Amino acid sequence: MSEEKIITRKIENHLFMTEIRKAFGDDGIKSVTFVVRGFSMQPFLWNGRDKVVLVPPRKPQKGDVVLAEIAERRYALHRVIDEKDGVYTMQGDGNPTWMTEQFKEEDIVGIADAFIRKGKYVSLKSRKWRWYSTLWMTLRPLRRIILGIYRRTYKNALK
Repeated sequence: MSEEKIITRKIENHLFMTEIRKAFGDDGIKSVTFVVRGFSMQPFLWNGRDKVVLVPPRKPQKGDVVLAEIAERRYALHRVIDEKDGVYTMQGDGNPTWMTEQFKEEDIVGIADAFIRKGKYVSLKSRKWRWYSTLWMTLRPLRRIILGIYRRTYKNALK
Protein backbone atom coordinates (compact mmCIF):
# COMPACT_ATOMS: atom_id res chain seq x y z
CA MET A 1 0.00 0.00 0.00
CA SER A 2 1.34 3.40 -1.00
CA GLU A 3 1.55 6.11 1.66
CA GLU A 4 1.13 9.75 0.74
CA LYS A 5 3.89 11.94 2.09
CA ILE A 6 2.73 15.33 3.37
CA ILE A 7 5.28 18.04 4.06
CA THR A 8 4.34 21.41 5.57
CA ARG A 9 6.78 24.33 5.43
CA LYS A 10 6.73 28.09 4.96
CA ILE A 11 9.23 29.30 2.38
CA GLU A 12 9.72 32.27 0.06
CA ASN A 13 7.44 32.12 -3.01
CA HIS A 14 10.29 32.07 -5.51
CA LEU A 15 11.95 29.12 -3.78
CA PHE A 16 8.61 27.31 -3.62
CA MET A 17 7.98 27.83 -7.35
CA THR A 18 11.48 26.59 -8.13
CA GLU A 19 10.76 23.43 -6.13
CA ILE A 20 7.45 22.89 -7.95
CA ARG A 21 9.16 23.23 -11.35
CA LYS A 22 11.86 20.80 -10.24
CA ALA A 23 9.25 18.34 -8.92
CA PHE A 24 7.35 18.39 -12.22
CA GLY A 25 10.53 18.19 -14.31
CA ASP A 26 13.34 16.15 -12.79
CA ASP A 27 11.36 14.32 -10.12
CA GLY A 28 8.43 13.31 -12.35
CA ILE A 29 5.81 14.24 -9.75
CA LYS A 30 2.32 14.36 -11.28
CA SER A 31 0.68 16.91 -8.95
CA VAL A 32 1.40 19.38 -6.16
CA THR A 33 -1.17 20.65 -3.65
CA PHE A 34 -0.84 23.82 -1.58
CA VAL A 35 -2.93 26.38 0.30
CA VAL A 36 -3.76 29.50 -1.72
CA ARG A 37 -2.58 32.92 -0.57
CA GLY A 38 -4.14 36.19 -1.59
CA PHE A 39 -7.59 37.52 -2.31
CA SER A 40 -7.70 37.89 -6.11
CA MET A 41 -9.61 34.64 -6.68
CA GLN A 42 -12.37 35.40 -4.17
CA PRO A 43 -15.21 34.73 -3.81
CA PHE A 44 -14.36 31.22 -4.99
CA LEU A 45 -10.95 30.61 -3.43
CA TRP A 46 -10.22 31.95 0.05
CA ASN A 47 -6.85 33.00 1.38
CA GLY A 48 -5.47 30.42 3.82
CA ARG A 49 -8.52 28.13 3.61
CA ASP A 50 -8.67 26.60 0.15
CA LYS A 51 -6.07 24.56 -1.72
CA VAL A 52 -5.10 24.19 -5.36
CA VAL A 53 -3.96 20.95 -7.02
CA LEU A 54 -1.46 21.81 -9.77
CA VAL A 55 -0.37 19.54 -12.59
CA PRO A 56 2.65 20.03 -14.89
CA PRO A 57 2.59 22.88 -17.43
CA ARG A 58 1.02 22.48 -20.87
CA LYS A 59 -0.32 24.89 -23.48
CA PRO A 60 -3.15 26.65 -21.62
CA GLN A 61 -6.68 27.09 -22.94
CA LYS A 62 -8.96 30.06 -22.36
CA GLY A 63 -10.63 29.49 -18.98
CA ASP A 64 -7.76 27.44 -17.48
CA VAL A 65 -6.53 28.50 -14.05
CA VAL A 66 -2.75 28.85 -14.35
CA LEU A 67 0.06 29.56 -11.90
CA ALA A 68 2.58 31.67 -13.80
CA GLU A 69 5.48 34.01 -13.19
CA ILE A 70 4.10 37.39 -14.29
CA ALA A 71 7.23 39.40 -13.44
CA GLU A 72 10.59 38.48 -11.97
CA ARG A 73 9.85 36.52 -8.76
CA ARG A 74 6.18 37.56 -8.87
CA TYR A 75 3.55 34.86 -9.36
CA ALA A 76 -0.22 34.73 -9.85
CA LEU A 77 -2.80 31.95 -9.86
CA HIS A 78 -5.44 33.34 -12.21
CA ARG A 79 -7.75 32.38 -15.05
CA VAL A 80 -6.58 32.69 -18.68
CA ILE A 81 -8.90 35.10 -20.48
CA ASP A 82 -7.07 35.69 -23.78
CA GLU A 83 -4.07 34.77 -25.96
CA LYS A 84 -2.45 36.79 -28.74
CA ASP A 85 0.81 35.90 -30.48
CA GLY A 86 1.98 33.61 -27.67
CA VAL A 87 1.25 36.14 -24.91
CA TYR A 88 -1.49 35.07 -22.52
CA THR A 89 -3.66 37.41 -20.46
CA MET A 90 -4.88 36.23 -17.07
CA GLN A 91 -7.21 37.70 -14.49
CA GLY A 92 -8.17 36.81 -10.93
CA ASP A 93 -11.84 35.93 -10.46
CA GLY A 94 -12.14 38.63 -7.81
CA ASN A 95 -10.34 41.34 -9.79
CA PRO A 96 -11.98 44.15 -11.78
CA THR A 97 -11.88 43.84 -15.58
CA TRP A 98 -9.00 46.32 -15.95
CA MET A 99 -6.72 44.36 -13.58
CA THR A 100 -4.94 41.74 -15.71
CA GLU A 101 -1.48 40.21 -16.05
CA GLN A 102 0.42 38.77 -19.02
CA PHE A 103 2.70 35.75 -19.32
CA LYS A 104 4.20 33.42 -21.91
CA GLU A 105 3.96 29.65 -22.02
CA GLU A 106 7.49 29.24 -20.62
CA ASP A 107 6.43 31.26 -17.53
CA ILE A 108 3.89 28.63 -16.44
CA VAL A 109 4.69 26.87 -13.19
CA GLY A 110 1.63 24.61 -13.32
CA ILE A 111 -2.02 24.38 -14.28
CA ALA A 112 -4.82 23.88 -11.77
CA ASP A 113 -6.49 20.49 -12.07
CA ALA A 114 -8.64 20.76 -8.94
CA PHE A 115 -9.39 22.88 -5.91
CA ILE A 116 -10.14 21.85 -2.38
CA ARG A 117 -12.81 24.34 -1.30
CA LYS A 118 -14.07 24.23 2.27
CA GLY A 119 -12.51 20.76 2.51
CA LYS A 120 -14.30 19.40 -0.58
CA TYR A 121 -12.47 18.27 -3.71
CA VAL A 122 -13.64 20.08 -6.87
CA SER A 123 -12.31 18.78 -10.19
CA LEU A 124 -11.89 21.50 -12.79
CA LYS A 125 -12.99 18.92 -15.36
CA SER A 126 -16.39 18.52 -13.71
CA ARG A 127 -19.51 19.70 -15.49
CA LYS A 128 -20.35 22.02 -12.57
CA TRP A 129 -16.93 23.71 -12.67
CA ARG A 130 -16.98 24.10 -16.47
CA TRP A 131 -20.46 25.67 -16.23
CA TYR A 132 -19.29 28.03 -13.49
CA SER A 133 -16.18 29.02 -15.50
CA THR A 134 -18.18 29.76 -18.63
CA LEU A 135 -20.73 31.80 -16.68
CA TRP A 136 -18.10 33.76 -14.72
CA MET A 137 -16.14 34.61 -17.86
CA THR A 138 -19.33 35.69 -19.65
CA LEU A 139 -20.18 37.97 -16.72
CA ARG A 140 -16.78 39.73 -16.78
CA PRO A 141 -18.28 43.12 -17.80
CA LEU A 142 -20.63 42.95 -14.78
CA ARG A 143 -18.05 41.55 -12.36
CA ARG A 144 -17.47 44.85 -10.52
CA ILE A 145 -21.18 45.13 -9.67
CA ILE A 146 -21.53 41.45 -8.73
CA LEU A 147 -18.43 41.53 -6.52
CA GLY A 148 -19.53 44.79 -4.88
CA ILE A 149 -22.87 43.24 -3.91
CA TYR A 150 -21.14 40.06 -2.75
CA ARG A 151 -18.60 41.94 -0.60
CA ARG A 152 -21.28 44.08 1.05
CA THR A 153 -23.46 41.04 1.72
CA TYR A 154 -20.56 38.96 3.03
CA LYS A 155 -19.23 41.81 5.21
CA ASN A 156 -22.71 42.30 6.70
CA ALA A 157 -23.05 38.55 7.30
CA LEU A 158 -19.87 38.62 9.41
CA LYS A 159 -21.27 41.29 11.80
